[in-house]
Amino acid sequence: AVIHAINVYLTGWAGFFRICTSGLERAMSNTDAHIRRRLRAILLRHWKTKRTIARRLIHLGIKPRTAWRRVYEGCKSWWALSHDPAVDRGLRNAYFAERGLVSLLGRFRQAWEAIIAPAQLTLALEYERS
Repeated sequence: AVIHAINVYLTGWAGFFRICTSGLERAMSNTDAHIRRRLRAILLRHWKTKRTIARRLIHLGIKPRTAWRRVYEGCKSWWALSHDPAVDRGLRNAYFAERGLVSLLGRFRQAWEAIIAPAQLTLALEYERS
C-alpha cells in the first residue's frame, strides 16, 4: 500500500522533471536511495521488536550471527538501523523492485532517451582521384 502511493507520486514527479538536464541524475539517484532507506525504516518499525527484525533478516539471507549481533548491538533508532549493513543487504534494492517500487532514476533515464535525438549518421563517401 505504501509502495503504491509512492509510485503514484514518483511517476508524476518524474513526468514533471523529465525535461531537466542530464546533470540531475545524481540528485535522482540520491532521492531513490533516500526513499528506499525510508521504506526500510518503515518495515523495521512494522516488525516492531528486535527479535522479529533479526528473524526476518535471517529469512532474507543474512547469517544468523550477523543478524542478531547487528540488531542487538547498541541502542539504535529505526532510522539508524535502516542503514545498517545487515539491513541493507537483507532489504536490497531488488527487494523493493520486486514489490513494484518505481525507480525515479530509471524513469528519468527512459524519458531522457526518448527526448534526445539519435546521433547523426555520417555517410562514408568514396572519392575518385584522377
